[in-house]
Amino acid sequence: MTLYIIGDSLVTGFGVANGKSWLDLVQQESTQSLINKGNDGDTTSDILLRLHEDVISHTPDTMFILAGTNDALAGRTANTVYNNMLQIIKECINSGIVPIIILPPFIHVETAVKHHPDSRESFESASTTLKRYRRLIEDYCIDERIDTIDFNKAFILSDVDLEPELYYLDGVHFTEMAHKKLADKFLYKYNYILVHKNPADYIINYDTVITTDN
Repeated sequence: MTLYIIGDSLVTGFGVANGKSWLDLVQQESTQSLINKGNDGDTTSDILLRLHEDVISHTPDTMFILAGTNDALAGRTANTVYNNMLQIIKECINSGIVPIIILPPFIHVETAVKHHPDSRESFESASTTLKRYRRLIEDYCIDERIDTIDFNKAFILSDVDLEPELYYLDGVHFTEMAHKKLADKFLYKYNYILVHKNPADYIINYDTVITTDN
């Protein structure tokens, strides 16, 4: 089985050391290679432009897609992001590739504003747009029976609000601790294709993945 993932800096692991991103941690646990086609700063429009060359031409079995945050930050509407994602999904399906949508995590506005004090309105607007897009694409995927994973559910939101600095570097990108939680979330859901174990074989403590095998 050939697996690809395409997206933005949330795929590349911007802000953390090599080997410490959620995708690096997944790769370390996985018996199945997951080919990284993330690109810092990419919007869904950018992904559409490179989709065929970077992924479809390689005819993978499955493609994970994580994008939309940069669209929101650039001031694009939720419908624009949604329509671009529908096109990405359509091209995958037409090429015999199974698409799996990763719902992007929320933007933490207060942390973002600490780094960019003059941009509160922009971050609040981007946060609203991203939440609207998430609802649109999740509803579509439910209707069309397309698998999704919600990266926001890797975190307990009350904990994030209490100590956001433990999770967010800048309101958009994540700390090493947060990347561990994202990796745990991803491995727990997709271990049947990544490590070929039943989810019941895993105990998730959000710091590491521990097998219960003797």
